[in-house]
Amino acid sequence: MTTKGLSAIASQCAKLFKHTRSGSYATRARYESSCKQFINFLDDKYKMKNLRNLQDKHIVAYIQYRQELGISDKTLKGDLGAIRYMHDLVPNAKHELATNENLAKNYDVQLGKTPAVKGDRAWTQKEYEDMRTLADNLSQQEGYRGLTAKDVKDILPICRTMGLRITEVVAMKRSQAEHALRTGIYEVKGEAKNGLHRSVRLSNDARGVLATRIAEIERGGLVFIREGEKVHQAVNRCEKFLERHRDLIETFDGQSQRMYEGESTKLTYHGLRYGYVQDRVAEEMAKGFNFEQAASIVTKEVGHSRIDVIKTYMGGK
Repeated sequence: MTTKGLSAIASQCAKLFKHTRSGSYATRARYESSCKQFINFLDDKYKMKNLRNLQDKHIVAYIQYRQELGISDKTLKGDLGAIRYMHDLVPNAKHELATNENLAKNYDVQLGKTPAVKGDRAWTQKEYEDMRTLADNLSQQEGYRGLTAKDVKDILPICRTMGLRITEVVAMKRSQAEHALRTGIYEVKGEAKNGLHRSVRLSNDARGVLATRIAEIERGGLVFIREGEKVHQAVNRCEKFLERHRDLIETFDGQSQRMYEGESTKLTYHGLRYGYVQDRVAEEMAKGFNFEQAASIVTKEVGHSRIDVIKTYMGGK
C-alpha cells in the first residue's frame, strides 16, 4: 500500500525515514531531502517499484544526470552518502552498492576530491575521562536510564581506542567480541559504513569491556542491544545520552580546540574517532614513517582508502 499521492518507492523512502532514529535529526532531514531528489529520478527514468532492486547502474546514471546539471562534486558526494544511508535501511536489499572508489574504478565515474579539513572535533583526555566517570555514576540508577548509561560507559573506550563508529560498536555481536578476545583482532563486518569490512587491533581498554560484557550475554546475542530493540534505536538512545550530558563535561580547552569558523563544535561520538586517528598517526610517525606513510596505514583501520580523509581527522594538526 502506497501513501496517497506518492509512488511506491517514494512511499518506501518516506516510511524508512519515518522509523529510523540513526544519526541526528538534522542529518536525517538532510539525507531525506537528498533521497527525495534521487527517488524522483528513479521514478522518471526507471519506473522502479521497489527499493530492494536498487543497484550500481542506477547510482551511476544519477551521478551522470546530476553532473550534466552542473552539480558540484561536493554536493554529489553528499547525495551518495544519503543514498547509501537509505539503502542500509532497506530490508533484504538485493544488491550491495559500490563505494565511491569502486564506482570510479568500475564505471569510470569521476568525482573530484573535496577539501577536507573543517576543524578538530577531537575530545580532550579530561573530557573523555569525565564522561566515562559521569556515565559510570549514572549507570547505578535503576531502569532504562541506568542501562543506557552503562552502555555509554562501555561504548566510549571502544570508539576512542579502536576508532569504531558508534553504529559499528552498537551493532556488535557476541561472536565478534569472542573472536576479538581470542585473536586480538576485531572484525568490523556488515555493520561497517558502505559495507567495507576491516580488521582493527583490539585495545587493552576494549578487551576489558568485552570480557565483562560477554559474560552477561547469551550465545548468538548482541552486546549492546536491549531486548526488543533495533540497532538504530540503541544508537539513538546513546546519542541522546551524550547530547543531554556533554555540556557538563566540556572544557574550555576542548571548546577552543574544536573552534571552527567562530563556533565550537559540540562533542559527538565521531569526535572520538578523531582522537584515535591522531594518536595512531603519531604512533606510526614515531616509528620513523612520514605523514603520508602513517596516514596510509591508519586510513585502512578506520574504514577509508584515501589519506585525504586522515587529514580531516587530523583537524589541521
